[in-house]
Amino acid sequence: MNLLEQKMQKEELFNKLKNKGIFWSYSKDITLKEVGDKLFLEYLLKYGDFDDLILAFKLYSKDYIKSVWEQTLKSDKRFIKLNVMLARVFFDMDVDSSYFKELKNARFEKLKMFAS
Repeated sequence: MNLLEQKMQKEELFNKLKNKGIFWSYSKDITLKEVGDKLFLEYLLKYGDFDDLILAFKLYSKDYIKSVWEQTLKSDKRFIKLNVMLARVFFDMDVDSSYFKELKNARFEKLKMFAS
């Protein structure tokens, strides 16, 4: 797949999510360029269909997707079932839900710090 085809598929996937209302809190006219790859992948990992995830792994490197997942989603307790699936199916990790329950949530820790 050449770079132009990749760019077109990324745009198509972004528009699919946008049309589903995933980026509801942003302008209706927001573009993939404005959102950026990291935020796009975060939302795709959270709300994309299984086929969307498979396509994402064709468009981005596994290491890049894993780094986005680790930074934004892995420690989020709201997505434990999703994280187990992503870890097992896409990142070849042999883990269960207890692994994610024990992780510290960076966002929660910051909120606790501000509250005290």
